[in-house]
Amino acid sequence: MKKPDLVISIVNHSNPHLLHDCLRTLHATTHDISYEVWVVDNATDGRGVAEMQRDFPSVRWLFNTERKGFSANHNQVLKQAEGRYVCIFNDDTLVHEGAFDALVRFMDENPRVGMAGARLLNADGTIQNCTFRPMSLSGALFDLVFLPRPLHFLKGRNIDPAQFGQEEARVNWVLGACIVVREECLRDVGLLDEVMSPLGNTEDTDWCVRAWGAGWEVAFCPEAVITHLTSRSFRPSVTGPDKVRVELWRTRLAYFRKHHGRMHEALLRLILVGTLPYNSAVLTQTLLRQRSTLAEYKRQLSTFARIAQMGLRTRVG
Repeated sequence: MKKPDLVISIVNHSNPHLLHDCLRTLHATTHDISYEVWVVDNATDGRGVAEMQRDFPSVRWLFNTERKGFSANHNQVLKQAEGRYVCIFNDDTLVHEGAFDALVRFMDENPRVGMAGARLLNADGTIQNCTFRPMSLSGALFDLVFLPRPLHFLKGRNIDPAQFGQEEARVNWVLGACIVVREECLRDVGLLDEVMSPLGNTEDTDWCVRAWGAGWEVAFCPEAVITHLTSRSFRPSVTGPDKVRVELWRTRLAYFRKHHGRMHEALLRLILVGTLPYNSAVLTQTLLRQRSTLAEYKRQLSTFARIAQMGLRTRVG
């Protein structure tokens, strides 16, 4: 039996309205390629599943008995699906006309490209950050601290400006909301790293960097356009530390150790701890000027405190 051109892996996080719109737009806009869609039901409450199975009978489902992280969920599909290309894809997405047709065509025309990402848009149609330069300690510092408005441009120094253009480009890494990987590249690079990123965050950076290390290129395909509704799959913390943000920095520690060694990890730990007094002072000033509520002040302060504590105590990777 002939392999499909593309296998698309999606995780269901109990957001049936999001997933239904994703599947609807995917099927309505993909015309020129053969493809399979696999959905991993991440031990959800089952809301909307029967309706989606009825509306999209060709979709193949895998059902978890316990909750798993981003990498572990997609790896279930990556281990068994057979296609010339495989795509890890978010459920909080809307596919624009011909996006997946364009991605497969781009991969066919560029045999040295092992992984590629689409142009991602925010819900309001503006460009979403999706192409990036190598992760660096200076970038981590500017990302973590509050900056005055004249210096705010420094927070974008790790963004590759290719995302704003109309030309295909080679980039260090692309956002994990949509990454198409060539079958041969997947064989060389391996699965997403479940140890470094057991929940989610930074697994896309690691995967793309490993592809470059194995001799493959990572590329941006602007002809493929997808609206990404920005982490609506996950419910953010309402009180207490922002667990998603804390986990982001934990995985970055693991990434720096894995790819740059213990010295870089130690320097990042110093950044996590050393920026706490400054960020705390800025938050306090904002509260005193009544530009922040007490609840938001407590939430952000507890988040920075937890990140600093993690820099002191948590062992990674």
